[in-house]
Formats: sequence, C-alpha cells, structure tokens
Amino acid sequence: MAYPEHWMSELLSKNDIVTVVSSYIELKPKGRRLWGLCPVHGEKTASFSVSPDKQLYYCFGCHIGGSVIQFIMDVEHVSFHEAVEQLANRVGMAMPQEVNDAAMMQERAKRERLAEACQLAARFYMENLLSEDGVAGRAYLKKRNIGSDAVKRFGIGYAPSEWESLKKHLGEQGFSAEELVEAGLLVKNADTGRTYDAYRGRVIFPIIAANGRVVGFGARVLNNEEKPKYINTGDTLLYNKRNNLYGLNLQKSGKLTDLVMVEGYTDVIGLYEAGVTNAVASLGTALTQQQARLLKRYVSNVYIAYDGDAAGQNATIRGLDILMSEGLNVRVIVFPNGQDPDEFVRENGKEGFDRLKEDALSLNSFKLTALARNFDLEKENEREQFAMEACQFIGTLTPVERERHYQQLSKQTGYSMETLRAQGANARATQRQQPITYKERISSGRRRETEPESERIRAENALLFHMLQSPLAVKTAQEQGLEEQFTSEGMRAFVRGLAEAYARGQEPNLPLLMAEMTKEDAERVSEALKDEATCAEPEKAARDCLNRIEKCNLSEQIEEIKRQLIDPAISADQRAEYLREMQVLNLRKRGMS
Repeated sequence: MAYPEHWMSELLSKNDIVTVVSSYIELKPKGRRLWGLCPVHGEKTASFSVSPDKQLYYCFGCHIGGSVIQFIMDVEHVSFHEAVEQLANRVGMAMPQEVNDAAMMQERAKRERLAEACQLAARFYMENLLSEDGVAGRAYLKKRNIGSDAVKRFGIGYAPSEWESLKKHLGEQGFSAEELVEAGLLVKNADTGRTYDAYRGRVIFPIIAANGRVVGFGARVLNNEEKPKYINTGDTLLYNKRNNLYGLNLQKSGKLTDLVMVEGYTDVIGLYEAGVTNAVASLGTALTQQQARLLKRYVSNVYIAYDGDAAGQNATIRGLDILMSEGLNVRVIVFPNGQDPDEFVRENGKEGFDRLKEDALSLNSFKLTALARNFDLEKENEREQFAMEACQFIGTLTPVERERHYQQLSKQTGYSMETLRAQGANARATQRQQPITYKERISSGRRRETEPESERIRAENALLFHMLQSPLAVKTAQEQGLEEQFTSEGMRAFVRGLAEAYARGQEPNLPLLMAEMTKEDAERVSEALKDEATCAEPEKAARDCLNRIEKCNLSEQIEEIKRQLIDPAISADQRAEYLREMQVLNLRKRGMS
C-alpha cells in the first residue's frame, strides 16, 4: 500500500460513506440501502445506492462503484492520492509521515512550489493582456472573436516580448531560476547556462487540470508566418500532456451526456463562445490512451470534431480506435469544405453545429467515408477498386450493418446489391482463414459475448460473488489455486486479502481492500456485491465457476494452437505435434461438459 494500513483504516472509519455521499446528493432509505440520484451520469430516477454496512456504493444505472475513496475520485475527477488527501483534510487528519520518506516529502513540496509558480505566472500573463502592453494580444483575440467573458473563463493572457519579464516578476516573489525551469516557465541555454522566459510575445492559454490547478501553458504566435505556431509546456513534475485535456476543468459529469473532442485551444474557446460548452482538446499531441480513460470518467458518449482537412481526418481515425478500445460510444462530426470547428461555428452558430452533431457518423460509416476520399469515383477503375476495398471492410461487420452499408455503397458506385454482397462474402471467407485480434474485433464493432475472453470474465465475476458471500467458496477456490483463477493483478490482490481475513476469522474490510484498486476492478467487486441474495450451496457454486474458468483456459489454449497452425512456415513435425496437443485439449474440454 502507498499508505500505512492502520492510517488508511482510520481514514475510512472517519469518513463514513453515507455522510460523505450525503454532502453531494440526497439519500433516502429503501431496504438495506440508501438511494439517490447518481451524481456522475445524471438521471431522473434514483439508481445510485449506498450500503452503510459494507461502506460501499454502486450505481445500477452507470455501474460505477467502490469505496468512499473511489466515490471522491468519480465525483471530483481526481487521482487516488488527491482523493485520499481530500478525505484526510475533511476529517482533519495529517497525511502520514511514515510513508513520506525524505525524498517523497521533498517531491511533494516541490510539486506545491511549482503549482504556485504556474498559478502566479497565469495571473501575470492575464494582467499583462489587460494592460497597455497587451494591445497586440487583445487585437489578436478580437480578430478571433474571443471576447472578455472567454478571457476570464479560460484565463487567457499575453506574454511580454522581453526576454526576462516573467523571470524578474517571479524572482521578486522568491522563486529561483531553477524552480522556474522545472515548471517549464523558463528555458535554459545548454551552452551558456543563461535562463530566459519560455514564452514571449505570444497569447497564453493556461492549461488547467480537473482539480482547478494551473499545470502548464500553450502559447500562440500573433501571425501565421512565425513558426512554430504553438509552443506548449513540456513534461514536468506537475504536468504531462498525455494525461490532461484542455477545457476539462469546466466540465461537470452529473450534467453531461457527452463530450466533444476537438484539436486545439481556440476550437474549445470558439465553441464555448457559441454556446457549445462541452468541448475539450488534446494538448499538442495525438489523442492518447490515458486521455481516453480520462474522458471515460466523465461520459460514455464522445463526438470527435477534428478539422475537416486531410490531417484532421487521419487524426480522427486514430482517435476513433483509441476511444472505442476504452469502450466509449463514438461518433464523428464532419465539417464541410475542410473547415475547423472554430471556423464553422463562427459562420453557422450553435444551431449549425447541432445539426452536424445530429448527422454525426458512426465509426464504420466514417471509415468508409474516409476510404472514399482516396479514390476518384468518376473513374471506372478507381470506383471498382474502392468498391472492392469497401466490401472487404463491410464484410467484417454485423449482418444489419452490412445491409445498410451495402445500400450506401450501391448508390455510390452503381454496383448492384447482389454483386456487392457476393464480393463481401468472398472477403469474409478469406478473412476467416486469418486470426482476428481482440483489438481488431473492437475496431470493427464485432465484440461477441460468446468469446472465451468474455465468458471467462463472467465466470470470474460469478466466482467473486460466491467468495464475497462465503468463506467456504474461498476455501474451495484455494484448493485449485486461488490467484490463478483471476486475470487481473488487482483482483488477485483483492482475493488474497479476502482469504487472509477469513483465515484470521475476521470479516474482510472491503473498503480497505478496494482502496487502491483500478476503477474497472472496483466496479467488478461492486457489481458482485449489488445482489443481496445468498447462495445455499457456496462450495458447489464455486466449483461450477472454477469449472467454467478451466474450460475457458482450455478454449484459449486451443485457439492459440489454431493460430499457430495457420502459419505456413511451420514444419510437418511441428504441425503434427500441434494437432496432437489440440486433440488432448479438446478431449479434456469435452470431459468437463
């Protein structure tokens, strides 16, 4: 654990989950639980439940759940450590010194120092924008139709052209040049050792984390001729661009149904000015997996609204796959004539944007639209090539999707539905000979619930349910290798904790065991605990689950052998050995039925 167990136990005992949750929403008793409107996904009928005896929460609507720490993480959109600090401050507990050795204490103090420097720098830039020295910055913002309300809301500023304006200003407040270099506010010349302001003569966009802290900056030139157009804070102790999103600090998940993902600062601001207040942007980088997970904390539905030019469309395809892999529902807003969101909304307003949003494309529709842009459909040979490649892709989709896309393709190319279906069938037959990866299934929309992978998770969850109900189920699982039954390390640590508590004759401290779980694992445990029913035969039920898990293991091994057999490079002896091994596994699997 990052914190001593005794300290965490005290923290959790002093932060009663009912009291903490009640400070956010109204709870009413019903049965053994308390119920209220979910503060995360927004709803009209109460599906959010709190279990006082277990000190856990679970939403039957959006399926979040966990301890009081996870609750703060979900509602406040903060990290585990930030949630712990909030709860400690709430009950007047000092953060534990025993885990904070000298190095850790020093790092924490440094982070606070850098955060203070960034906050003061943001104030300096904004004051400079509003001063006589900020005329050029104000002219640029006026040209972009960015008004005073947006300046205040986003904390926009202007950096003086002088080499050391910020350095002198913060130096007068006790900050050393070394500290300001670490914060990304100064640049150090490697040859001379001289330090000077990182941003000069540019409009400044503070990057504000979800917790409201300024952690970095984006700086834009006043004319498009000067390069680079943008300078962004590099990775610091305080800031990592892969883990942040511009504009996310303005979002409140309880009121959100979706978020719009755009490319840049001015896109977010332009949309906000037009009344579209749920836009966020990546920060000088292509969309990352970490950013996708961050989005998932807030919403299930995401619209990608990247620029309409070729670069923007390519970025869209990459972003789609990343967002889909995190289980988000994704659609694409397509802007006409290569426009960017800011340009479009200035001309067409919120109403025009909302119309585009209503016509947003699904993942697969967009991929086909993007594919069509690579061909001149007026030319017969290119139209034929497009049809063949499109059929190859459509052939991977579900029957309903195939029918819809074949109809559209027929209109585009002039080929009959029968011809296109036949071409797609040939493509499917070819693809069946190739192994399909999990990532490919996700990106093509073919995540089947009957796959061994999905069945295994269901079996694990069922076993977890019985283990939470009875020590006898834990004992049964231990006989077959307790930890081997779970694929997630977090789940393995959790069931170890269960077993150790039962061995001591104690009731497991579930909030403590769940304290540092990942969001996904915490939700799995909460899901298993949502049912108040008990099992009359926990040992038998556990053995059934263990049997299902073993069958899934065998299925996975068989599938792996099949993938090996496809390889044309394997020798005849290797092929024969694989076939013998697969026969043995199939016999074992049939014997378990």
